[in-house]
Amino acid sequence: MFNFVVQAIQAYNQIGYFVGAVVLLGLGGLILANSLYWRIQSVRVRGVIAGVIDRGGNYTPVYQYTAPNGSSYKAKSDTSSGSTRGKETGRRVSLLISAHDPTQAREANDFLLDIIGILLVAPGFLFGYLALTAYPVTWVTWLMAAAMIGYLAERAYRILIPKGQRVSISDVLQQHGSQNASLDLTALKPIEQIVDSRNEQDQFKQERANKRRAAPIVAIFAAVLFAAGIYQARNVAQLAASGIRSPGEVVRLASQSGKGGYTYYPIVRFRTGQNDSIEFRDSIGSSPPMYRTGDKVAVLYLSSNPRGSAVIDHGTFWNWLIPALLLAAAALLLWLLLSMLRGNDSGRIQSGAASVT
Repeated sequence: MFNFVVQAIQAYNQIGYFVGAVVLLGLGGLILANSLYWRIQSVRVRGVIAGVIDRGGNYTPVYQYTAPNGSSYKAKSDTSSGSTRGKETGRRVSLLISAHDPTQAREANDFLLDIIGILLVAPGFLFGYLALTAYPVTWVTWLMAAAMIGYLAERAYRILIPKGQRVSISDVLQQHGSQNASLDLTALKPIEQIVDSRNEQDQFKQERANKRRAAPIVAIFAAVLFAAGIYQARNVAQLAASGIRSPGEVVRLASQSGKGGYTYYPIVRFRTGQNDSIEFRDSIGSSPPMYRTGDKVAVLYLSSNPRGSAVIDHGTFWNWLIPALLLAAAALLLWLLLSMLRGNDSGRIQSGAASVT
């Protein structure tokens, strides 16, 4: 009976890994494909921030640049935010001008979306690898693998357009000249008009200085969380790929006091393949307790270190929850760090900035 339960859990986990791989590869692939498309198909120019368009506290930068023919053009960013950092009038930027909508642009040195896409794709490949190596391979396995390969191939085909079919800078600028009237700049204003009082300007500068001082601390925390997430993910992946499952039983509960009361951890006993009796405390506790004495559980352990590696097999989702939360927190701090650095690096307002509007 237990073998049947183990096989059912294995099938469920394999499907879970496949679903996770498809979702993560799909989302991450979509983000990376969009970013790659911009970098391959867009036209690179140098420009300055001419101002922002304020939409209810959301600020969209508008860029101005000079084309090789000497003409001046404007393009609006495809992203906006509620922050005023990095949007100073006159700030010099490297731009990507959209080949299909020349009134749209984005900053060439902004790699936030690329990082998010990589953070999604990397565990997606890991999930796919575990689904193929940690569990028996069936015809369903090959069907899912073929579907994912087909999806990725289709995305790549749409992105990697032959060089001869790509637009030239002359085509983009000619189209820009015919479409520039469609870019509504009636709401364009310098960001300095939004923070125009002396106190607000001083507060803005002080905030920038505080962010500059806090950046190393944020970087350290992001590195620690990322290292912890990778360590936890490696352990979970090792157990999923090489671990042995065995029936176990909760023999008692261990309580640990904290500010919010007591947290209860199950103490589990199981037998290894060599018939050795092992007891361990599971790393996940709860209040109220999730288990009671006498509950039957499935144990996952490594044959080389059964006592030190044993955990309750909570299923794919719960097994990966802790490393996923650690990596998500690291990604959030990394986004915050990039935002801080971008704001600090760009906080230079040129004296003649008003002339670009």
